[in-house]
Amino acid sequence: MVTVTTEIDMGHLATLQHQRAIKRLIVGLDKLYEQGQITLEALPETDIDPGNPDSKCPDIILRDNARQMVPVIIEVATHFGANTDLKKLRNLIHDTEYGIEEGFVYDFEKGIWLKYSKNKGVETESPSWSEILKVDLTGILPG
Repeated sequence: MVTVTTEIDMGHLATLQHQRAIKRLIVGLDKLYEQGQITLEALPETDIDPGNPDSKCPDIILRDNARQMVPVIIEVATHFGANTDLKKLRNLIHDTEYGIEEGFVYDFEKGIWLKYSKNKGVETESPSWSEILKVDLTGILPG
């Protein structure tokens, strides 16, 4: 018999943690956007290509509304799923025409970042730094 405690241990708590991590990132990015420090609007779980039934829906997109492009995406993952999400980012960057230049994975369990850029591939030095935003993503998360 599966109890509520067992269900929480099996992943429901991770879903809450996942959504909280997305919320924290959106709040930090939105503050920068509203202050004019970044020009891309952060949107949670939004289709990259609205209206296309095959469109992908990353955890966070950073949209250039003037050009109708999505140059930056962020996936939020458990430690176990982070490398799989990094591969997913790579495929979205290289195998689609969405205009994605940078992709990040935030491992909310370990508090670490992974980064993949179209021009440089996997970036291990300063993986939370966005060249496009000119922002260290770690800095937007509350202490």
